[in-house]
Amino acid sequence: MSAKKKNTTAAKTTAKAKPAAPKATAKERKPGGGKEAPTERKLSLLSAAAAVLAESDEPLNCKRMIELAKSKGLWSPRAGKTPEQTLYSAIVREIKDKGESSRFRRSPLRGHYLPPAAAN
Repeated sequence: MSAKKKNTTAAKTTAKAKPAAPKATAKERKPGGGKEAPTERKLSLLSAAAAVLAESDEPLNCKRMIELAKSKGLWSPRAGKTPEQTLYSAIVREIKDKGESSRFRRSPLRGHYLPPAAAN
């Protein structure tokens, strides 16, 4: 019996390595360590929802809170695909963890929330 050997060697292609960019010298660096001046930070989704809800006269659901936060420039979406579900989860978690000191209260309408002062 003769055993046939399989050709297991494949032609390897090697990519040419790019030369590394030169590091900036001390004279080229910006004063202050290269840090830019702090810019105005946007609120987190939960904080923006709490701010929108505090200004509202009626109970709001998560989708409406996000729409209002976007239109007022308090929050801008990032890479997440389901911000409504993320906000809902964060609100439920805050109500559970903080109890009476939470920024949100459940409304009699299902899926809607009230600010703390309007809950009574």
